[in-house]
Amino acid sequence: MKYRIIVLLTAVTTLFMSGCIKDEALNTEADIETASIPHGDQILQVKPSIGDDRVIFRLKRFSGSYLQAPEFTLTGGATIEPASGTEQDFFAPKQYKVTSQDGVWSKTYTVSFIIDDVADFYSTFENAEVVEAKNPKGFYHQFFELTTTNQKKYDWATANQGYNMLAATLLEPGEKLEPSIYPTAQTTDGYIGKGVKMITKSTGPLGGLFGSPLAAGNLFVGEFRLASPTIESTRFGLPYNAKKAPVALKGFFKYKAGEKFAVNTPPSTLMKDTWDAYAILFEKSIDGKDYLTGSHGFKDARMVSVARIGNKEQIETNEWTFFEIPFSFVNGKSFDPAKEYLYTIVFSSSKEGDLFNGAVGSTLYIDEVELVVDQTK
Repeated sequence: MKYRIIVLLTAVTTLFMSGCIKDEALNTEADIETASIPHGDQILQVKPSIGDDRVIFRLKRFSGSYLQAPEFTLTGGATIEPASGTEQDFFAPKQYKVTSQDGVWSKTYTVSFIIDDVADFYSTFENAEVVEAKNPKGFYHQFFELTTTNQKKYDWATANQGYNMLAATLLEPGEKLEPSIYPTAQTTDGYIGKGVKMITKSTGPLGGLFGSPLAAGNLFVGEFRLASPTIESTRFGLPYNAKKAPVALKGFFKYKAGEKFAVNTPPSTLMKDTWDAYAILFEKSIDGKDYLTGSHGFKDARMVSVARIGNKEQIETNEWTFFEIPFSFVNGKSFDPAKEYLYTIVFSSSKEGDLFNGAVGSTLYIDEVELVVDQTK
């Protein structure tokens, strides 16, 4: 145990030091910091999404073309090939290589332009790729959907990247760094084909030291960007492309609660762990804020309609079980097809996981998720 704590402290110290090095020695970095396109404020649905190895531009329907000249700002002194501002046909994704100022380090980014030509809110979770993290080392799943032009859409995100900061130090004897040891992973045991498995994990002594003693398995529509406090790392929301309001969230689940429910952030309304599922339709703010954070608490004034699983439906079952959650309008709002909206869907293996309350071992399976849109005239 003493050795493990020393390893954990060393890992975190290394992370903090690497952050300082980034500030003081930018010439060793090879990152894309910002991305844009000409007239982006007119034809982009949301701001470009920048990950560790990809950049995604989401174009408005009927207003965008795949012929684009993206522009990038890089970490100090870095160069990019093709050059920033080069016009290319992005019907298929293109790769860009960023090289640090000292020429020692490089990183390859995949740049994609996506035009959502249909309002598709059905996910089967058949598609997942392995993210190979390098600092620190790790391997975890990232889910994606395919557009009609066979482009990858990374609509679903997890907090696996955050767990990866300590993953290597949390391995049990015989375990190795692979997607199955993370809180959220693809499973072959889906309702139909493959599905998603979420499990609440301990973050070990160091996680507890920093007030984050567990990590609930989660899956949500949006993106994850490491931030402090941790709860701000989850950014919920993507453009909602239908012209009718959503009426229900449907899908299939299995759930088993862990044995020992721990309240790390009192008070709690629970005596035993349970799972959570909800969806939110919300307005795009005039300042361009394209997401809700994990601290929204269902109190954001932009919320228009909410669907959330009820106590009667939050059962434990070893069999795949159908769920259907109706939407209700909130904040005195109604749906206006002339407005721009965003939506999110969130699943968690521990309902109060955002408060670090839960039971290690709580396991939720999800598959065949559909956001049902009102088709009445």
